[in-house]
Amino acid sequence: MGIFDALTGAQNAQKQISPQEMRQEIGRVSADPAAYLQQRGFTIPQGMSDPRQITRHLLSSGQVGSSRLAQVLRMLGFK
Repeated sequence: MGIFDALTGAQNAQKQISPQEMRQEIGRVSADPAAYLQQRGFTIPQGMSDPRQITRHLLSSGQVGSSRLAQVLRMLGFK
């Protein structure tokens, strides 16, 4: 289970991830956000690599709702 899965409840919402697992997953997301999300079933257009652009795409395509995004951002310490 990846951090995104844990944060969005995509699999088992009860599983706790360790700080080390969190750092590893953040590293994976940072290295290639589009590939990371595609591996988890999201559709990201080829060539899209900017995290803000990807976020806008996920919201506008209905793959992620604004309330879910807000929840993930709060859990990551963003407001």
